[in-house]
Amino acid sequence: MKFAENQKMIKIISISVLGLLAVLTFALIPINIFCANFPEWVTVLLSVLFCGGLVAYLICFKTKLVTKIILPIVFGFVAIICSFLPYMIPYWNSYAFKSYNGTMLSYDAVISYEAAEEDFRALKAHLERTHPMFKKGLTDEIETAYNASLERLQGRDKITVNDLRREMQSVLHLMGDAHTSTYDSGLGDAYLKAMPQKYSQDYDIVAINGKSVEQIYKEAEPYYCYETEAWINIDLGSIATLDFLGYSEPFTYTWSDGDKEVVETYTASDFVSWNEFEEIRNQYYTPSEPKDFVYYDIDEQKSLAVLTLTECVYNQAYIDCVNAMFTEIKQKNIQNVAVDLRGNGGGSSMVGNEFIKYLPIDSYYDGPYDWRWGFFEFHSSPEISNTQYKSLLFDGNVYILTDYYSFSAAKDFAMLIQDNRLGKVIGEPPANAVNGYGEITYFYLPNTGIYVQISTKKWYRIDSSNTDEYVMPDYPCESKDSFEKLYEVIGG
Repeated sequence: MKFAENQKMIKIISISVLGLLAVLTFALIPINIFCANFPEWVTVLLSVLFCGGLVAYLICFKTKLVTKIILPIVFGFVAIICSFLPYMIPYWNSYAFKSYNGTMLSYDAVISYEAAEEDFRALKAHLERTHPMFKKGLTDEIETAYNASLERLQGRDKITVNDLRREMQSVLHLMGDAHTSTYDSGLGDAYLKAMPQKYSQDYDIVAINGKSVEQIYKEAEPYYCYETEAWINIDLGSIATLDFLGYSEPFTYTWSDGDKEVVETYTASDFVSWNEFEEIRNQYYTPSEPKDFVYYDIDEQKSLAVLTLTECVYNQAYIDCVNAMFTEIKQKNIQNVAVDLRGNGGGSSMVGNEFIKYLPIDSYYDGPYDWRWGFFEFHSSPEISNTQYKSLLFDGNVYILTDYYSFSAAKDFAMLIQDNRLGKVIGEPPANAVNGYGEITYFYLPNTGIYVQISTKKWYRIDSSNTDEYVMPDYPCESKDSFEKLYEVIGG
């Protein structure tokens, strides 16, 4: 009797331990995504352990037939999920949902070839595992460029973090994906302290070390990731950027105010930290009150409401602002609404979906995409049922203002309106292609702390019959003339 009771207790303890081990293994997936990084094989090993333990349990103890069926099904399901998901989830070991506290080096820190090679291999592994372009491994073009970059690094007497980033960027540039890129940590960077004064006097940089700004931008193209050249933005007052572009002190700047030119030479001592730079800048410019990322203005005389959105943040502040605008539009019988997306660098595409809830349509099409999860790919080509705010429906004219700096979700907003025939686009084409990549995940490379963002989705144009590579404005004009064109269109 006592033996039977002991055996029963051992049986209960054994299955409890196995159950806890299975739960822990499953819990490691969100732990990795939100808390701490560790290799994929950890969950595979634990899956093998609790499955092996279950086999031993079923052999050693007498169990009912239903138990012998249910337990293997449950444990097997958990084991499969825990073994495969870590190799599929694009956010595994990423920092999309957690902070990074590891190594982070200055742009000019010297590293060994072995450290550079390890970081480059880590970047390659992230690309192969995550980016939709590389479901079958790196393309021949990218593989060749990768190997050539490693050879160049190996041949250098000294390698800095910027040297490594430059080689990485020369590979990523070939992808034509503005969302996939590397960035330095910002450590050690300094900024030209003469710049605020010169800008306050209406001077612009026209050349550095004898090279025109146009030539600098042209020569920099192979080291930047973009889909349209207008997206390239170079901080010519940053010493880290100058170093990245291959310039070393002394730096000879040519300034012009349109009438005369001034040539001045600077050394590293003329560059200061960001905080010092801001203090100097505030001596020449009165800091303006920070504006909300979203706000609106109404011009009753022109029967026009303008929603200004500087970044695509989908939160309660955005929802409330749009609601307040359409409430006032209805009260004042406004006939035209414009959304100003100039300079908007993107964010959440949901801002466009929220806006459409105020338009009198029952359904519309959103951007189709292929979302890569390891060796699987999820396709979406959604027709969305419009959850209308029926009491505030707007039946007037809709216009979207864009420029070369309207990027990602801002481009999506413009395409959503244009391709569903809900309004017109005014200005310049947005910065990235309609058939491109996005939905990024983030990584830091282990030896340098170089920050990497990589696309996980391949996006496609909503209106597949439209063969334009970009969202082409219905009323093209320079960004600065957008409102003039808008008034012309609405007859105001």
